[in-house]
Amino acid sequence: MTTVLIIVHVLVALTLIGVVLVQRGQGADMGASFGGGGAQTLFGSRGSGSFLGKLTGGLAATFMVTSLTLAFFSQQQTGSLVDRTVTNQVPVEQPANTEAPVGFNPALLKSDAPVTDGLPGAE
Repeated sequence: MTTVLIIVHVLVALTLIGVVLVQRGQGADMGASFGGGGAQTLFGSRGSGSFLGKLTGGLAATFMVTSLTLAFFSQQQTGSLVDRTVTNQVPVEQPANTEAPVGFNPALLKSDAPVTDGLPGAE
């Protein structure tokens, strides 16, 4: 079901991009209307929408519905983090014969020995 919905979603997205690119812009008649005497095209009523305008609206609505449906399905598959508890997880046990890792030890920073690096102190 999800695979079919993803395929439909991608096809609708590509078709929507193509339909938007094919349409003529809103300001295309503006330059001709001032010099050409066609003031009705700029200031008049727009009239009924063109086929491409209606197709764009339908594709946009379909794109939104498929987006919301895919988001719903992906949320259902993963579940909620609130439902998962730490007590359900099995603790990982470390072997008993391992030594402490050699690395940075903050306890070694607190020594009473004077610093002999030659730099002035912050006192």
